[in-house]
Amino acid sequence: MKRILLALLAAFILFSCKTGVKTNTLEKFFKGKNISSSIKYATLFDVYQSEGIKKIVIHSPFSDTAASVVYYLVDSAKYSRYQSFKNVLPFSLSNVAVLSSTQLNAIYKLGLLEKVSGIADEKYIQSRAVRKLLAAGNIEEVSANGQLFVEKTIMLNPGAIFYSPYKQGQLLPVKGGIKVIPFFDFMEDDPLGRAEWIKFTAAFLGKEREADSIFSEIEKKYLHLKKIASTVKQKPTVFSGKYFNGQWYVPGGKSYMANLFAAAGAQYIWKDNTSRSGIPLDFEIVLQQAQNADYWRILGGLSSTNAYQQLFAENELYSHFKAFKQHHIIYCDPAATAYFEKSTLEPQVVLKDFIYAFHPTLFPGYQPIYYRVLP
Repeated sequence: MKRILLALLAAFILFSCKTGVKTNTLEKFFKGKNISSSIKYATLFDVYQSEGIKKIVIHSPFSDTAASVVYYLVDSAKYSRYQSFKNVLPFSLSNVAVLSSTQLNAIYKLGLLEKVSGIADEKYIQSRAVRKLLAAGNIEEVSANGQLFVEKTIMLNPGAIFYSPYKQGQLLPVKGGIKVIPFFDFMEDDPLGRAEWIKFTAAFLGKEREADSIFSEIEKKYLHLKKIASTVKQKPTVFSGKYFNGQWYVPGGKSYMANLFAAAGAQYIWKDNTSRSGIPLDFEIVLQQAQNADYWRILGGLSSTNAYQQLFAENELYSHFKAFKQHHIIYCDPAATAYFEKSTLEPQVVLKDFIYAFHPTLFPGYQPIYYRVLP
């Protein structure tokens, strides 16, 4: 077995030395042509198509000056001519590894789980379909706790690994011909922008029509709900997060969560802040600005039966918030709802949960899926 692994590794390294050395001329299919990207809401990738070539551009979320990464997907008629060029892949890929549950969920929704050979952190996966394939040995765990199992990955030989870099320059320790493709859905600020990353996945797997159909339905429902919420006259105030390790990280005013609050007909306390990420604040600052807010959103870490007692035990100062006193905590239990796994591709569901929390009379009898107000 060890000899086989060494031979495979040597073959991958040899192949990698031969690929990417030629100047990529595939840009000639796009240069000088007025071709628009098919992406509407996502800001961190674009897709262009011309003469049997798909050009996928991945923009860096970390710096405006960082270079974009470009991949070219080539149809079977042209692939043999360009397969030795850098960042050229056939479409569609038949074997991939995915290192985040949101990517896996996108592939599931596209009906392509048979193309997945490797996943990360098996113990957190809740999808019954995926767990069945894991039990049968058709999918294997190739990463856990942020560590890639290099030898197992080489044995599976995926055509590409999709992973989520959480900091600039973060790379996977994979050598050879395996393409490593960054997936930045979690960095999008617009809920529809995050959901639109299903089109990114579909472009590599040859399911663009299916992705367009799925996304169109998401978009239609989300915009309809947003329109309903826009008619409310009274917009309650809301804040988010908890105090942890000496800091309270609140979502920035231009963040994903802030956009959801606005779409749901609420006023986010830090809506005028220009940050798109979390803002670290002292407890005193949060208490001063959010003490009289109508609602408090918390994700995870609470008991469903005695949440208020638990919060008081953690920090007695929590009881000074109006939202605490009035039992207006909007809570999501990720473990019970598969929130991290599924919600990215269900922004319309998350939005309806929030609208119902803020304006329950708009949807009498509605049963929340992810977020609910703790009694």
